Amino acid sequence: MTPQESNSFNPDILCGDFINRHNILSTQLVRRELTAIYWTTRTKLEIDNDLNNHVDELDHLDPLWGLLRSMLDRTFEYVEGAIVAYVTGSTASAEIISRTAIESAINLLFVLVDDRKGNHLTQYFAYYFEHEQTEIDGWTKATFNLTGDAKKAHQLATTEKRNRINELREATDFSLSQAGLPTIKSLVKKWPKIWERFKFLGLEVDYGTVYAALCSQTHSDAEDLLNYFFAATSDNQRLLDEIAVNTVNFSRFMLYFAVKYYVVVAGGYAIRFELTKALEALKIGKNVISQTLEEIAKEL
Repeated sequence: MTPQESNSFNPDILCGDFINRHNILSTQLVRRELTAIYWTTRTKLEIDNDLNNHVDELDHLDPLWGLLRSMLDRTFEYVEGAIVAYVTGSTASAEIISRTAIESAINLLFVLVDDRKGNHLTQYFAYYFEHEQTEIDGWTKATFNLTGDAKKAHQLATTEKRNRINELREATDFSLSQAGLPTIKSLVKKWPKIWERFKFLGLEVDYGTVYAALCSQTHSDAEDLLNYFFAATSDNQRLLDEIAVNTVNFSRFMLYFAVKYYVVVAGGYAIRFELTKALEALKIGKNVISQTLEEIAKEL
């Protein structure tokens, strides 16, 4: 998406662009979710347009703007994916992507509230490398019972991957040191667990309600199956219909929650890099999405 300073943020234009980019039809379901589509798209454009006027300045004052923008854009892509899944009838998939979008937003929010010394960002990188090494260790252990060419192939692959990860970690540490940030080797604290990140940001209630519910869906627990099973065995069609409607409304609520988190983290990015023009628009977007969430909640 190319930022355009002269863009009027016309809802029809932005929503039409969304429909064309994702090659979907303008169905009744798509039109019902124009609020989510509009504010997701507009948030992206507001940040891009305002950044376009500050690139040279930010290159000198805070060169992390580009890296953190990539994290923000990743959240944008997740949210758009959740919307596409929902409006094309894949409500269960929309819930899973919404959960990913929310966690992506939490990660960036946690990094943005750092004191610019880069500890949280370095922790984020360090966690990735630690997790990769753990996965490689598990892969290596799983090859012990293999024999012949299969064992040799897997052992070679694990060795090559471990070497690549080590090289990337060294390169990352070099880049961090060049930017005046803490290196992975010098870290004292580890990247906190997801619950601790929510708590640090004062969002414990969101974790205990929305995020926890989405995690249940992500891990495909038995809740939906049990609800359907007991409703079906009761031979109560009204109850079955209520469960179906509530399931769709739950997915819609989670989708808009993901949109809200994207707008919020974009606002955090705007604050960090003093994008005042974008921030004013995002405050409006947050209020609109919050009102929509209240309306959906009444139907649950």
